[in-house]
Amino acid sequence: MESKKIGILITEILIRVFLIILSCMMIFWYLDSHFVSLGSIAGIIFFSIIGICSLFWNLIRFVCRKLLKSKVGKIIVYGMMILSCMIVLYIISALGLMIYGAKRPTADNSTVIVLGCEVRGTVPSHALKCRLDTAFQYLNDNPSAKAILSGGRGSNESISEAQCMFNYLTEKGISAERLFMEDKSTSTDENIRFSKKIIDENGLDQNIAIITDWYHEFRASVICDRNGISSGSIPSSIPAYITASLVTREMIAIPYELLFRQ
Repeated sequence: MESKKIGILITEILIRVFLIILSCMMIFWYLDSHFVSLGSIAGIIFFSIIGICSLFWNLIRFVCRKLLKSKVGKIIVYGMMILSCMIVLYIISALGLMIYGAKRPTADNSTVIVLGCEVRGTVPSHALKCRLDTAFQYLNDNPSAKAILSGGRGSNESISEAQCMFNYLTEKGISAERLFMEDKSTSTDENIRFSKKIIDENGLDQNIAIITDWYHEFRASVICDRNGISSGSIPSSIPAYITASLVTREMIAIPYELLFRQ
């Protein structure tokens, strides 16, 4: 019996140490991105809570035992347990939806919509360059395919995202006749709505594929469905150092898209 208690104690200590180390690593990952957003802030808060709870687990357990002696305390403790389980289940579900969205099949020679991203002056950001390299590869492999380059001009950008994408792809040898610029949009919803108009007006192939970051594909597909577009996905990679921040931000954006943008 004594050895069993020691085993349980060692296991508990190892789990707590693991969670503390994991929390520190994740917080460093968010900070290392130098990318301040709702996603990075939420991620830092989430893993800080995990780290603090792991560090002070004995104190928390003591407080919980005290609270469980009263009716109000039981409501608080069980409520926190239910909330914690719901958060974990949501994180797993959201990641599953993102992976599912990135694996939707795409027909050959589809019309691709390349979703815009940050332009630094007149040069594509690393994330946008990844999308453009993915678009270049697809257009190279599918000579009949055409692309809509979708993205307006931000306040800190010298040219529109669409123009930047057009310049990049034509410089790499893609014919300008295969590229259509949509340079008015300021959101993913507008990207897709305005691009659909260009597809309809120019009689482009109705087999449509979305080129964007892998984690963004699911939400893009939801917007496509809402606009009567059946789409496939051609996911691009993203720099590892900003992955945590962007994926966490997307977890916040998905329920908003599903619940409030119908």
